[in-house]
Amino acid sequence: MTRQLLTTPVLVAALALGLAACGGDASDPSEEAGAVYEPTDSPSMGVTMIDLPADYSTIEGTGFTIGAPGEFQQQRTQSSNGEPMLVLEKPSEVESLPQRVAIIRDVDPTSSAAEQSFALETAKSAAGPGAEVERSQLPATDEDLGPAYLVTWKEVRPGSGTEDVEVTYWQLFQQAGDDLIINVVALAPSAEFETSEVSRILRTFAVDASAAA
Repeated sequence: MTRQLLTTPVLVAALALGLAACGGDASDPSEEAGAVYEPTDSPSMGVTMIDLPADYSTIEGTGFTIGAPGEFQQQRTQSSNGEPMLVLEKPSEVESLPQRVAIIRDVDPTSSAAEQSFALETAKSAAGPGAEVERSQLPATDEDLGPAYLVTWKEVRPGSGTEDVEVTYWQLFQQAGDDLIINVVALAPSAEFETSEVSRILRTFAVDASAAA
């Protein structure tokens, strides 16, 4: 049962800064969007959300929907903050590091999506130029939602054997309401990230009307 044991620690590592390192008092998250945490440059990735591809199935979570092809297995569990977490997973060429997408709710956050994404960008940038960190604000898809920020970076993780493996991460911070941020984390070994479906799966993510309930 090695794969199940690996799931939560890897995701906690990716989400830790987004969910925990931004503690302290914060103003209304909806007002933070115009603060210093806003990206100052235009997105260089040109990332946009997409409609569900024909070969994807819709998967419903708590307050959201997302799409994925059939080869991705679903696991519903709980995050470290007790909230429901959906994990979509497919084996990669590195046995211990599967291709993975996870969605987790951050309820009553102490800071906004803008501030949390800024903190993650800052922390990952400290690893040096090799981390290739980038942060951008995504085009709005729903006028009733707050802003969404995407942070992408690379880091080296232990592989199955003695060799380390570079992994590419995408983390989306969607401000779904004043009291809710939904995080979507997509990751895969960098050598196969572009040919994997994980970033495409992330881009099908959509918040539904029950998210802030």
